[in-house]
Amino acid sequence: MIFIRRDVNGEISEIDFSPGPNLEEISLFDPKLKDFLKNSPHSEELIKTVLDKLDLDMVRVIEDLIEVLINKDIIRFTDLPNAVQNKLLFKKSIRNSLHEENSLLVEEETLNF
Repeated sequence: MIFIRRDVNGEISEIDFSPGPNLEEISLFDPKLKDFLKNSPHSEELIKTVLDKLDLDMVRVIEDLIEVLINKDIIRFTDLPNAVQNKLLFKKSIRNSLHEENSLLVEEETLNF
């Protein structure tokens, strides 16, 4: 999710990846967001930051998709390469241990599209 701050003219003046005061959520498909990214003084850097953040969000989507495919017996966990199995197991164990200590993490991991 991307949040924006508007200037006095109603134009996008800033973007953020977390909700906050005076920020509003904007659709990723909003043409004004694309224009802001394209015309920003630091356009390349800003676009890279947005793409990096979206890539991180997609990693979690892919992990969830793999879990669904395994639960539906479409693939087996052991069908995945060992390196992928190890990464998935490690991340799941970390999330589980953090979840026990801090339930806020689970709420922050929820992706809303």
